[in-house]
Amino acid sequence: MTRTTLHRGWLAVALLAAVVALALPATAGAESDFEPGWRLRFYVAAINFDDPQGGTGMFCGGGFFCGESRYGIDIGAGLGVNAEYRFSRTLGVDLGVLGGGGVDVEARTARVGSATWVTHDTLSYTPLTLGLNIHLTPESPVDLYLGPVVGLVHYGGLVVHTGASGVTTRIGLEEDFAVGGTLGLGVPLGDRRWSFNAHLMYLDGSLNGGSRQGSYIDADYDATIYGLGFGYRF
Repeated sequence: MTRTTLHRGWLAVALLAAVVALALPATAGAESDFEPGWRLRFYVAAINFDDPQGGTGMFCGGGFFCGESRYGIDIGAGLGVNAEYRFSRTLGVDLGVLGGGGVDVEARTARVGSATWVTHDTLSYTPLTLGLNIHLTPESPVDLYLGPVVGLVHYGGLVVHTGASGVTTRIGLEEDFAVGGTLGLGVPLGDRRWSFNAHLMYLDGSLNGGSRQGSYIDADYDATIYGLGFGYRF
């Protein structure tokens, strides 16, 4: 599945969900017996990264600059959980963590008179998020919400192998502060304590780090997270 297909599919699902949720009439017992409390959402995620844009490079032996790198990134995956405390029919505070996320990264950098392939191992991606959920359909059995999100992102290091020169080094990456937004959908199941959930989250972040050998990364690194799973209301 290509990234374009993935984006279009989720956009269609989100638009359809919004139309259905807004068209449904108020249902007795949907949220008429609302009480403040926690909602837990467990999900599996696909993580779609934009290829890094910005200053990326590598220094070869002797301090000679090899050139700017072009990074190719695969779609990653992970497991996550969100805990929302909904203190009113329309507002809730959401805390979340996504673990196990990782993507394979490959780069190519140009040298004078030759080309060097630079291969990176899997880059881990672990965001801790805090968001404000605005619930748009408080009187409907289908919950549609959106809101702003901030996140603290932890990255694993990258082991870089420069094929032509045979140099292997590790690039340490700094933690990153990211901002973005989320769009979510909840469909009640059974006694309405359980629900089927889907959400889309976008985080605007960056990669920053370097190594003793002179390799460095300083680039924009945006992620779109697609989650599917189940929730439980306390």
